[in-house]
Amino acid sequence: MVLSLNYCSQKILLIMPKYLSMRFAAACCIASTILLQTSFAQTDYKIQTYKPTPEAFKYLLLSNAGIAANDTLNEQILDLVEPALADSVIERKKQHHKLGPLGWFIHAFAGFNWRAVSMNKEKFVGTVYRSSRSGEEEYTEYDINFDLRFHLKKYLWRVFDGYDRAKKYHKQDVRPSHRTNYDTIPYVRDTNMVDNKNYRLHCELTPPAAFRPQLNYLFFPTLPGYGGLKEHVNFETENPTMGFYGVFRNDCNHNCGPEMHPYEWVWWLKARENDESEERVWHIGLFHEGSNRMKKWSVNPMVGRIKIPFAVQLAADSIDKEIHTQLQIKVEHLNIGSFVKNDAKAEEKEKEFYANKEYTTDFGLDKALHFSAQVSFSQPLRTKGLRYRFTDLNFDAQQRIVSGYLEMSAAAIDLYTTRITFNPQYEH
Repeated sequence: MVLSLNYCSQKILLIMPKYLSMRFAAACCIASTILLQTSFAQTDYKIQTYKPTPEAFKYLLLSNAGIAANDTLNEQILDLVEPALADSVIERKKQHHKLGPLGWFIHAFAGFNWRAVSMNKEKFVGTVYRSSRSGEEEYTEYDINFDLRFHLKKYLWRVFDGYDRAKKYHKQDVRPSHRTNYDTIPYVRDTNMVDNKNYRLHCELTPPAAFRPQLNYLFFPTLPGYGGLKEHVNFETENPTMGFYGVFRNDCNHNCGPEMHPYEWVWWLKARENDESEERVWHIGLFHEGSNRMKKWSVNPMVGRIKIPFAVQLAADSIDKEIHTQLQIKVEHLNIGSFVKNDAKAEEKEKEFYANKEYTTDFGLDKALHFSAQVSFSQPLRTKGLRYRFTDLNFDAQQRIVSGYLEMSAAAIDLYTTRITFNPQYEH
């Protein structure tokens, strides 16, 4: 919104004594305009492609109940998410317990360590069949764990690599009850007859200690005695579909089983069986590993970006009424460590906006389509360490579907978690 300077000046002069100068009136007008612009801003984004909507984006138009009823479909939606970190290439293949000389000794001479499967951090999307957490801190370790099974072939086949490496290492747990038979499933398999229940990926993180209580209430369960995922307001199901991004490695402190540890990006879409709404509620977390075990694999500040998909179907005007479609996007800040003002790795991109005011755009679509998108924030944060923009915008004219991504870039110390809600509204 931009006010005419002459108009403002004239209005101010009408109510001010004649001896005040036009210069003072103009200054007052400029000040009022700045105040307006700090609470509202218009950003111009343009549709980039005009193609048929990809199938996975169409799934975002289903009800939450429809998504919750199909794990494969849910995983396809979460697989649209694109996470990245500035330190996505890790420096060292192995990390070990930091127990002074003892930690180094058992690593160097007994092979007790963690070994990266890849020197690049990776994404996995699956469905949780078990979750757990530590009862108390042991040294610096307090783990929040999720065990995934996979319905998408690319992730199931990738986790095979972790089991194959474990078989190659052929390491046994020191506990007799945990000894491994490497001559059977999952270490031996017929890829024509694969049961995904035999293959799991253990995803593990120690969140920074100071934030565990508030994480328990605002993001995911972290404290003992507070129930599981089904009892938590952000899940309300025991078996959610979730996405993780971090180091894919073998845990050779035991039997070299495949794990993601630490996971640094985590995301999920809240979808419940009895929820027929089409409101999309995403939960996203960026974490630094809170223990001192993997200093070369998880580095503060955490600098990265994540792209969250959306799709909205525009309403068709009736014979006698115009129907306006507005995609309302609400960003809620949940857990905040601190933001880095100017990090060399936090590259700014064109048309980014900040979390300090509300933004609207029509993506350059014809006014006759009556569409706009609005981004609002639960509270203004004046930081350049948190930025947003729309990307990969597509308009499917035949089906009247606008799709694309809201990209969030963050440069945070310790952690940042958020809830982002996409809610289409139709108004006459």
